[in-house]
Amino acid sequence: MNPYELIVFVHIAAAVALLSGSVFGSPAVRAAVRRARTTQELRVYLAIGRPLLLIEPLSALIVLITGVYLTHVANFWNQGWVQVPLVFWFVNSVVAVRMVKPVMSRVAAEAAEAGEGPVGQRLDALRRSARWSFGGDLLLANDAAMLYLMALKPGLAGSLLVVVGANAIVAGARVIGTRVRRVDAGPIRSEHRRAS
Repeated sequence: MNPYELIVFVHIAAAVALLSGSVFGSPAVRAAVRRARTTQELRVYLAIGRPLLLIEPLSALIVLITGVYLTHVANFWNQGWVQVPLVFWFVNSVVAVRMVKPVMSRVAAEAAEAGEGPVGQRLDALRRSARWSFGGDLLLANDAAMLYLMALKPGLAGSLLVVVGANAIVAGARVIGTRVRRVDAGPIRSEHRRAS
């Protein structure tokens, strides 16, 4: 195996790790944290998701470094499917650092200080943060779009269209999912109010 092939392998392995975290792992942990009924349960879900706090940024960094090397060697700098992912790598970094990580840190800190028993109002509000949802959705959509771009290699306009389309699909799924949950929870909330 020559050095270029080794770098390709490392690049793909890091991309798989990054996508596994941002597309499957992080959304699953976020959903579990939001479903938790007790602080003990919530802390368990946060502990399960803790490795993602290292795996995702490390994988993203490896993807960037190996991607820059591979692009330099192949001289692909003028390709839209390289330019768009490079820009969105930085977009995702800002989203992760400014939107997602601060909310996760506050949820973890609040959960660590909370007593045993049901999740309190303040912690409940934190774990349902719109910033966490929106930031997580952006990371999911952009990372999924980057995989598509790396596989099919469209031009600049096509690459931008893929990113916009992926974000629109994820946003649409969020709106539909929210409405379905509200409809499903409607009768339960009404019965709960009557019982109170």
